[in-house]
Amino acid sequence: MQEKLENKNRDLNRKAKELDVSLNKEKELGQLKTSFVSTASHQFRTPLSIIQSNTELLEMFVTSQKIEDLEGLKKITGRIQIAISTMTDLMDDVLKLGVLTSGNVPYRPLNLDLVVFCERLTNDFNLIQKDGRTIDIFITGEPYKVMLDPKLLSHTLNNLINNAFKYSISKDNPQLRLQFEETKVIISIIDYGVGIPEEEQAHLFEPFFRANNVTDIKGTGLGLSIAKEYVNINKGNIIAKSKTGAGSCFEITFKRKV
Repeated sequence: MQEKLENKNRDLNRKAKELDVSLNKEKELGQLKTSFVSTASHQFRTPLSIIQSNTELLEMFVTSQKIEDLEGLKKITGRIQIAISTMTDLMDDVLKLGVLTSGNVPYRPLNLDLVVFCERLTNDFNLIQKDGRTIDIFITGEPYKVMLDPKLLSHTLNNLINNAFKYSISKDNPQLRLQFEETKVIISIIDYGVGIPEEEQAHLFEPFFRANNVTDIKGTGLGLSIAKEYVNINKGNIIAKSKTGAGSCFEITFKRKV
């Protein structure tokens, strides 16, 4: 009887933990839905207004037969394309975050050569920069391989590097630093751009959050929360250090598994 009771208690405890995990996931999904409804209604309003006003202008051009004004037509269609792109980016990021929150992202770690991986990634970014800037890579310590999912890591670093360029236009080159220590490796993405106000940094990885000093720069407010989820799945940790007007540093730490 004692043994049966102990087994039942263990089963109840296990089911209680499973229920607790499920409830937490449901709570996160509920919060995400609430945030999406309130934020999307605001973020969609501006691009939809742009599309509406410019389609009306386009109709005026056509009805007044001012087809010879090609530059005017290009400006109108250009504004429409940007607005549609803004909405598409938001929907794509919402779908990604939804998949992440539901726990359906596959985790396939490989024994990864981080130096080769990061060099390839930075080279790809350097080839497409229109302002001539590059991201400089620095390596300290004795390199070793780390068990990581390359796809998840690529998504994370792409987001952070893209932000480093986007928020530091006309400033010094951003940097990627690989720091190999005995028990861990630290990947740092550093820029010398606008930075993040200190009072807002606690909300940095929250879905839809955007700092007050970057509202005029295109973005969905979901990139960093998605990057953080990818890091978590890869069994790592990410923190941010920033100073307004001086730039930002995002540090990702992965433990070395010997």
